[in-house]
Amino acid sequence: MAFLEKANWVVLLVAAVTFIAYMAMIVPQAMSKPIAEVSYAEPIVWTIIAFIVANILGNVIAAATNPREADKKDQRDKEIDRLGERVGNSFMIVGACAALVLALVKADYFWIANAVYLCGMLAAVLASSTKIAAYHGPFQRW
Repeated sequence: MAFLEKANWVVLLVAAVTFIAYMAMIVPQAMSKPIAEVSYAEPIVWTIIAFIVANILGNVIAAATNPREADKKDQRDKEIDRLGERVGNSFMIVGACAALVLALVKADYFWIANAVYLCGMLAAVLASSTKIAAYHGPFQRW
């Protein structure tokens, strides 16, 4: 398995764990009090920080398991990376549009922040999933 594929598996795992942790902190609050009173800002910040730190540590561990492979990146790897990033970035645009619409209809800040957060996590998952799928299937060069 190529290093970049390992790195994408790390992103998938970390995104799932941090998003589940965030939901575990927010859903009980949302069920017991009005949305305007839910404390969501601190959990978002901490789960984003955890996502970043865990990805860095995961990549360090992946690189340490096979240090010679960590620096290798051929043309196929670069093209797969570009494809995955385009998929992820397109979903970030969806999140920005969702946040804009929510702001225009004067939705509570909770919904705007969560739309951006959800689309950010989904963008990471979709980008990594696309890259992993490209590594395992025939990769079409455009």
